Amino acid sequence: MVFALKPGITDFFNRTDFDSREWINWEDTESSFGVRWNMTHDLINNYDLKGKTRKEIEQLLGKPTSESKNEMRYYLGLTGHGINTGALTFEFKNDRVSKFKIWQG
Repeated sequence: MVFALKPGITDFFNRTDFDSREWINWEDTESSFGVRWNMTHDLINNYDLKGKTRKEIEQLLGKPTSESKNEMRYYLGLTGHGINTGALTFEFKNDRVSKFKIWQG
């Protein structure tokens, strides 16, 4: 039997519970590079993000890394799979989250 492992948000390694304060205060250092990435699974599966306002997302996650009229993006740091980094992006329609996605690359 052969198993192929594909890194991604579905990985079970290093998952941690989401902690808003820790997320907001995170600094991208060598010793903490995967903190946000490791919390992302819990965040997207246990928090009702769709339909939240921009203000509610910012209260939960802090200031975004970048934003535009219809989007907010949060840098996740290194994914733990080589040199890949990640980002969590929220798209807004009528000031509410219409969808969100995780990018890794």
